[in-house]
Amino acid sequence: MIQVKPNILVITSRSDYGGGPEHIFKLVSNLKEQVGFYIAAPTDYPYYDKYSKLIGKENMLIIPHRKFRLFSLYKLIRFVKKKKIDIIHSHGKGAGIYSRLIRYFINVKVIHTFHGIHVDNYNSFQKSLYLLLERLFALRTDKFINVSQGENVLTKKYHIASSDKLIVIENGVEIPDIKVDDKNYEQNPKIIVSFSRFDHSKNSELLVPIALRLKELNQIDNFKILVYGEGPDQNKVKELIAINGLPEYIILKGTTTEPDKVLLSSFCYISTSRWEGMPLGVLEAYAHGLPVIATNVTGNFNIVENNTDGFLFDISRPYDAAELIIDLSKNKTLWKRLSSNSRLKAERNYSINRVVAETRELYYKIYNLR
Repeated sequence: MIQVKPNILVITSRSDYGGGPEHIFKLVSNLKEQVGFYIAAPTDYPYYDKYSKLIGKENMLIIPHRKFRLFSLYKLIRFVKKKKIDIIHSHGKGAGIYSRLIRYFINVKVIHTFHGIHVDNYNSFQKSLYLLLERLFALRTDKFINVSQGENVLTKKYHIASSDKLIVIENGVEIPDIKVDDKNYEQNPKIIVSFSRFDHSKNSELLVPIALRLKELNQIDNFKILVYGEGPDQNKVKELIAINGLPEYIILKGTTTEPDKVLLSSFCYISTSRWEGMPLGVLEAYAHGLPVIATNVTGNFNIVENNTDGFLFDISRPYDAAELIIDLSKNKTLWKRLSSNSRLKAERNYSINRVVAETRELYYKIYNLR
């Protein structure tokens, strides 16, 4: 008996560089033979082109970048009807508005992935309004995917949806055949790498006090911090680096199409985020065997085990991060232990194959409940 493939519309309000768009790309790449995929996304580089090549432009619908438009909602409703969509899978806050509103007009199943519950930067009114909207939208959502256990805890804490609607499918990455080795430890200067979006959540400006502490301890010449990515706060961060006399030590490299090569050329990975869903940058670092030094925040603390495969530091104490970097650079045994454990953790817990299998199972479970 031939199994009928479900038609699934993926909605994302971002197609630029970032963990969310990459997550979607990996899912669709690995499931497109088992699922009829359609994607609604902005025309941002590089993922709009990647999605188009993957499923064909005739299966794409253009929507604005991180903006809600009534006309886009109208187009989406027509698209869902025309393509006979069985399930809508929205990723992120903006996409989630579209998916749940469509449900008011069409009887279609809806899955929503949060990719981080971000309320700490809201005032009390904004926070209350956002949570009210999410609770109302939950009535039009069949299943919520949380990408980390920490995110799942927050979803329950804020009473966004009943527990029976929640499922945890932690992010995953491809595990490369090669990983870092002794030469990465022997580097001089040692390369500390970070993948960033240069916005409030990624908090890249925190690298400045970390570098200043290294300078104060006469250690700065032993390191270079390379930051890859783009974003709205990039010029602000660049100016802060210049004001503090650090352009030689904190280098903004722009985007990269070769993250594997970057990670394999590094000593360790650093995350300065204020919050995360399940950070792909950290997972990719682990997959390559890099120790990670990260802020002790949701998402990061769900992955990094202190003094086992990396280090966590209080976001209000960036100087501690500098001292952890120095300690790691002076102890090869420690570096090798953290490196080995990080790779092992990625292999055991964060393979993209697990994510694909669990997502496929959910798709077919929801599809068969129609």
